[in-house]
Amino acid sequence: MDEYEDLWIDFPNYKIRHNSDLLPLMIDKPMMYLKGEKFQYNNSGYVLLAMIIEKVTGMYFDEYLKANVFDVCGMTSTGYYELDRLPARCANHYIYCEDTNDYRTNIYSVDAKGTGAGGAFITVKDIVNFWIGLSDGKLISRAMVLDMLSKQSGDGDDAEEGYYGYGVWIIDNSDGRDFAYFQGCDPGVSFISEYNRDKEIISVLVSNYGDNVWAEMRKIRELLY
Repeated sequence: MDEYEDLWIDFPNYKIRHNSDLLPLMIDKPMMYLKGEKFQYNNSGYVLLAMIIEKVTGMYFDEYLKANVFDVCGMTSTGYYELDRLPARCANHYIYCEDTNDYRTNIYSVDAKGTGAGGAFITVKDIVNFWIGLSDGKLISRAMVLDMLSKQSGDGDDAEEGYYGYGVWIIDNSDGRDFAYFQGCDPGVSFISEYNRDKEIISVLVSNYGDNVWAEMRKIRELLY
């Protein structure tokens, strides 16, 4: 589909409150290609991974992340909030409408609550705290962190996109350790955060207007690297 919000034409987005709520949208779809044939990022895989976490731990995915990631890293303003139950000081997200030359919110365009595929509400400071907690070994062992930040999939044909590690993208750095980044976008939302391990630089760009944060990140690389 061309637009993410087309998902909700036949299935109301307000029904998406848990990972399992997304299964009807994908469970009967055919595979795009055979297992192991090629690499392609896929949101559905992370929905299934979140459901595995829920099955193993007996906790909802967002509750597990709060206890084992957000609280551990001091991400005090991060959480999976429902669009009709947003806490105070939580920003809405806006989509530009060309036909009226103004903006509308994305409340009918995305899941009512985020899932394993994304949808957490964050702050720039909290993402910095996440990288620090990860690199300090607060979440997983340092050996696992090195595997996570190393090339695992992809062919690198697109130099800007790079390769894929475990949950993060990897860009070649011929002068030292590779750069790692993770990103996300939804209608009205765009986000990218990069970690340059050689220079110990953490960059975070987030927009609640769906701005081109990738172009801005390129400027940061040119300036600082």
